[in-house]
Amino acid sequence: MRLLLPIPLALALACGASSETPASSVRGSSAPASEAAADRPASCPAQAPAPDPLPHVTPAHRTLAHWLERAEEEGLDLDAELLTPAEVAAQNAAHLAGEDPARQPALHQPLSAEKLREQLEERLAYLRERFESEAYVDAEGEPVEDLSAFEVPAGFAPAPRLHVALAPIPLRCAPRAAPFYTPSRDLAFDRNGCSTIRAQEPIELLGEWPGGMILARSRYALGWLAPDAPLSPAVPAASRDAVLIAPRLRTAAEATFRAGEARVTLPAGALVAPAPEGEGDALLATEGGLVPATTDAELVPTQRPLTRRAVLEEAFALLDTPYGWGGHEGGRDCSRFLLDVFATFGLELPRHSARQAQAGTFAIDVEAIPSAEKQLLIDTALKKGVVLLHFPGHIMLYLGRDAGGRPYAIHSFSEYVEPCDAEGDEGEPLETIRRVDRVAVSDLSLGEGSSRDDFLARVTQVVVLGGTPGPELRGAASLRPVAPVTKPADDAPCDDALDRAVFRSPYRPFPGQPLRVIVTASDDPGPVELALFDPRGERVEAAVHETGGPPWGWWAEVPEPRAGRWTAVLGDGSRRVACERFTVVRYAPEHEPRRAETPAWVPSWRWEEDTENLFATFVEQLFREPTDEEVTWSNLQELLRDPARNILHDHRMLEEDGRLDLEPDCADLPYFLRAYFAWKLRLPMAWRQCRRGRAGRPPQCGDTPNTNLMPVTASDDVAAFEDLIRTLKRNVHSSSNRTLPGDDMTDVYPVPLTREALRPGTVFADPYGHILVVAAWLPQTLDGYGVLVGADAQPDGTVGRRRFWRGSFLFTPDTDDAGAGFKAWRPVVYDRGEQSIAVLTNEELRRSDEHVPFSDMQYRGSLDDFYDRVEGLINPRPLDPRSTQVALVDALEESVTRRVVSVSNGEEFMASRGFRPIEMPEGAAIFQTEGPWEDFSTPSRDLRLLISIDAVIGFPDKVERNPERFGLDEAGVGEAVAELRALLDRELAARAFTYARSDGSEWELTLKDVVDRREAMEMAYNPNDCVEIRWAAPEGSDEHSTCRRHASSAHRRRMAEYRPWFETRQRPAR
Repeated sequence: MRLLLPIPLALALACGASSETPASSVRGSSAPASEAAADRPASCPAQAPAPDPLPHVTPAHRTLAHWLERAEEEGLDLDAELLTPAEVAAQNAAHLAGEDPARQPALHQPLSAEKLREQLEERLAYLRERFESEAYVDAEGEPVEDLSAFEVPAGFAPAPRLHVALAPIPLRCAPRAAPFYTPSRDLAFDRNGCSTIRAQEPIELLGEWPGGMILARSRYALGWLAPDAPLSPAVPAASRDAVLIAPRLRTAAEATFRAGEARVTLPAGALVAPAPEGEGDALLATEGGLVPATTDAELVPTQRPLTRRAVLEEAFALLDTPYGWGGHEGGRDCSRFLLDVFATFGLELPRHSARQAQAGTFAIDVEAIPSAEKQLLIDTALKKGVVLLHFPGHIMLYLGRDAGGRPYAIHSFSEYVEPCDAEGDEGEPLETIRRVDRVAVSDLSLGEGSSRDDFLARVTQVVVLGGTPGPELRGAASLRPVAPVTKPADDAPCDDALDRAVFRSPYRPFPGQPLRVIVTASDDPGPVELALFDPRGERVEAAVHETGGPPWGWWAEVPEPRAGRWTAVLGDGSRRVACERFTVVRYAPEHEPRRAETPAWVPSWRWEEDTENLFATFVEQLFREPTDEEVTWSNLQELLRDPARNILHDHRMLEEDGRLDLEPDCADLPYFLRAYFAWKLRLPMAWRQCRRGRAGRPPQCGDTPNTNLMPVTASDDVAAFEDLIRTLKRNVHSSSNRTLPGDDMTDVYPVPLTREALRPGTVFADPYGHILVVAAWLPQTLDGYGVLVGADAQPDGTVGRRRFWRGSFLFTPDTDDAGAGFKAWRPVVYDRGEQSIAVLTNEELRRSDEHVPFSDMQYRGSLDDFYDRVEGLINPRPLDPRSTQVALVDALEESVTRRVVSVSNGEEFMASRGFRPIEMPEGAAIFQTEGPWEDFSTPSRDLRLLISIDAVIGFPDKVERNPERFGLDEAGVGEAVAELRALLDRELAARAFTYARSDGSEWELTLKDVVDRREAMEMAYNPNDCVEIRWAAPEGSDEHSTCRRHASSAHRRRMAEYRPWFETRQRPAR
C-alpha cells in the first residue's frame, strides 16, 4: 500500500497549523479572552500561562540524556543508520515527484504554469469565501472589503527568477501585506503568515501581482512577498546547482562570514551553500551577488546519516525556543520545528503539518482505533524508526514512554485546553486555554477531559522516518511513493546478489513468448519499484506484482519483448537494490532430442539463497487468492497452466504446461512442487523411500536417495519429467515428511519458529498423516488479524487452502512415534565433477549461513507453547480479544462449510451405488487408507472440527490466562472475559447453514448447534450412516425423523472402540 492521502489545496493555508483551535471553539470561550474574563470565576480564566514544568513533566523529562537512556533501555540502537544520505536523497525525490497538485515542486525542477494556475485559483477561491463569510477579518475585527487582488490575472504567466534571501522575509498566504485573523482575533495567529524565509535560503520569484505584491516560492511554500523584500540579485545559471542541489552546510553556532570587506552574521542552524573547492567555506548571498566567504565557526555538513541519537540531539537543542505561527517574530510553529530538525540531515520536509504527515518512509492512519491500541501501535512504530505524531493542525516528535509507562513528545505548540471545576451561566463546563508558546516536552495526556480531548486521542496519523514496517506493521502501513527509477548508464554498475537476485523467464527470452522478470530479496528493501528498460533505453510500462515476505518478490510480464539488450532495475531513485542486463534473442532456441537412458535432467543451478527465495515466490504466487474467499482447484495442473499464477509458465519453452497432468494427493503435493521447480530451473532433486511409522516405531528412510540423475527412457524433456514424477509418486507417502527431528536420512528437516524460516514452500506435517505447504503470510492489519495460509491436496487431487489454527494445523511436540511440524527441504548439492548428488546433514545445517538452520525449537515446550509461538508470528502486535474471538468463529464456520460439502459428496456417492455400504477400515486406517472410505468418510476432518470447537469456546479462558498478549491489564481481565463469553454466544447463534436431509428437504443449523452437539460429533464420520446422523441430529427429533439408514452394528462397535481418539483429540500415530 502506498502513501497517497488526498489533501485539499486550501489546506496549504494551514501553514503548519498548530494545535490551537480558535478560542471561540473552547467551551465557555465564546468571546475574546479580555471580554470573557469578567464573566468567569477566578479559578477558571479563559486563558492563562501553562504551568512550568507542564503537568507530568519532571526536570529529567526535559533532558536529552533521559530519553537517550530510555531508548537504550528499550533496546533501540541510537546510532543505527535509519536513513543513509542516499536514502534521504531518494526520500526527497519521492516526495517531490508525482502528480499531486498540492505538492510543492523542487526549485530545480521545471515549473508547470498550468498546475501553478490551478493551485492559485483554488487557494484564492478559498480565501475569497473565507473573507466573504467573515471567517477571516482584519486586525480590528472588521471585514476585508477589497478583494481585487484575489483573482489570477487573465494573462499571468510565471517568469521564474532565482534569488537568495538576505534577511528573514515574511511569506504571505494571500496577495495582501496586512495580517488577517479569525474572529477571535488572537494576534499571535496571523492567518496570512504562511512562513518566514530565512536568511540565505533560495527563493524563486514568479512574477508581480496586482496590488504590488510578488508571487514567489521557496523550497517548501508558495506565497507572496512585499516588493521591498531583502533579496540578492538573480542567481546566475552557473551557480544554480550550488544554491539548489549541493548539500547544505549548517552553522553549529552563531557564525560571522567574511567576504572581502563584507561581514555577514548568521544564527545557529542557518543553512548555506558550499563554496567552490578551494575558494572558501561557503557561497554567501550579498547585495552584490553570490560570493565565496570564509568563517572561523564550525560548519556541519547536512549530508550525514539520520540516526535516533542525532535527531534527538537536534530536537533538544531547540528546547524552550519560542513558538511562532508561520515564523511570527522569529519563532517556530510545530511544522517549522520539525522542518528545521530534519533539514540538518538534508531531509526536505514540507512546510505544513498536513503534508509532513505524508512525508515519512511510511505512515499509519490511526484515526479510527481506540487510544489503548493506538499507543501499542505507536510503541511498535518507534522500534522501526523516528516517529512523528500528527492530528489535524499539529505534529510532534514522539520520544517514547518513561519508566512509568507514560508517553511523551517534544514539539512546538502554543496552547492546550484544561477543563475547570466550574460551570458557566447555563451549566456548561468551563475550560481554560493554557498558553505554552515554546518548544516543550509534554506527555500525551494534555487536554484530557476537555472539549478538544487529549493529544493521544487526537492523533490520526503515525509517521515513521527510516526503517521498514516489518511484519508487525506491514499490513497497516502506507509506504511513501517511490522515487522515479532511471536506467543506469551503460558503463555504470548493474549487479544483483544471492540475497537480491534478478531472474527472467523463459530461460532464453525471445520476442515470440512473453517475458517475465522476477526479482527476489531476502530483506525488505522498503519503498522500491521494478523498472524494465528495452533495448532503445525506453521504460516499458508493465504491471508489477508483489509477494512476500520474507522473502520478498516482484515480477512483471512483457507480452512481446523487443529483441536486444534489456535492463531490469529494482530500486528507488538512484538507489539500486538489484539490477541486471540481459538479452532477448531474435529466435527461439532449437531443442535437441534426448538420448534414452540418460538423467531426467542434469543440474546447472544450485540450491542457495537466491533459488530458495525464488522457490518461495513461485509457491506464494501459485496459490495467491483473496484470503476471505473459499477457493479450491480441481488439481495442481489447473494452477500450473495459468500464466497469471505460474511465474515459470512454459519456462522450458516446450509448451510444457499444456502437456503435463500433475494431480498429487496431500503427501505428493510438496514433492511435486519441489520437483517441478527443480526441473524448470535445472536444480538438483533428491528424495528417499521411507518406511511408514506406527506406534513405537517412527518412520525411517533409506540411506541412499533417489535423484534426478536416475536414467529415464523418455525421448523429450517433458516426458522425462513425467517419468521422474511417476517414480517419485510411487516412492513417497505421508510418513515421508513425518520423520524424527534428529534423523539425517530424511527429505526435510525441522526449522526454527521464525518468519524467516517458515517461508512459502515450507512443509507442515501433522502427526496423523496430513501434509500442507506454507503458501503465504498475510500481515496483521490495523483492525484485522494476520493469516498464515497453507495449501493442501485431497485424495481426489483437489487442491485448496486453509488458515493456520489448531483445527487445521495439527501438532504434537511428542516425537516418540513421529516428528510433526514445520520442515524445510534438505539442501541437495550436485558435484559436477563426480556427477553425484549429496544432501546436507542436520549438523551442517545447524552451522550453515547459507540455508535455513536446523532447529528442534518446535519440540521444546508444550503444545500450547507451539501454538502460542506461531500465533505470535502471525500477529506480532498484541491482539484485540474481541476481534480474535470473532476470527476464531470465522475459522470454525469455514470448517463447517467445508464439511457440508464433504458430507454432501458422500451422500451423492452413496446414492450413486444404491446405498450399498462402504467397508470400514480397522484401527488407525480409518484416518488414511484408499478407496471410497478415504474419499467420503470424515474422521480426519471431524477431529479437526472438534479441535476447532475447543479453540473457539476455550478462547475466553486463554485470554484470562494471558491478558498481556491481548493488551489487557490485570484489573480489566474479568470484565473483558465476561464480555467475550457473551460475544461468543451471540456469534455462534447468528451463524447459520443448511444441509439436505435424506428426503431432500433443507434443514438449518447454527454453529451453536454444532458446538452443543460436539460429543455426538465424535461418532458422526461414517458415510454409511444417514446424513442426519452425520450432523448429530438427536434421536426422536423432527430433524432425525427423515433418517433412513444406519451404519452396521459392527461398524458402530468399532467406532465406539475408536471414540477415545476423538474424545482426547489425539489421533494414533502411523
